Amino acid sequence: MKKLVQIIAGILLMNIQMSHSQDLSDYQWKNRILILSDAGVDGRDSKLAFEQITSQIDAWEERDVVVLFLKNRVLTTLEDERIKYAMEFPEKFGGYLLIGKDGGIKMKEKYPLIPKKVFDRIDGMPMRRVEMKERNQ
Repeated sequence: MKKLVQIIAGILLMNIQMSHSQDLSDYQWKNRILILSDAGVDGRDSKLAFEQITSQIDAWEERDVVVLFLKNRVLTTLEDERIKYAMEFPEKFGGYLLIGKDGGIKMKEKYPLIPKKVFDRIDGMPMRRVEMKERNQ
């Protein structure tokens, strides 16, 4: 039950963060963005990836990660709110993209989502190292 409450709280926090931004650039310098892109009709791969994210919500939140969804060139929040963007994303890509706080694409991988791989990539970023050092003081 406690884990379920944490998951729901995490989803609500992610929704609050996402609902205040209408443009992808609004997240720059505030959040890292994980875009789940589904080339398939059923969206099964991105749903499985999102389940993995919610099962480790604290780790994603600690790294200031916001999750968005890309399908048919439309970028949306969990609540289906459209997000404007100027970046070029692959048209038929079934995988995930990690965008750093600086707005650059840091990772582009096909599914399945491997959280440890993403965490290692984020934790190796200079900005993240500074964040970890500041939090430990």
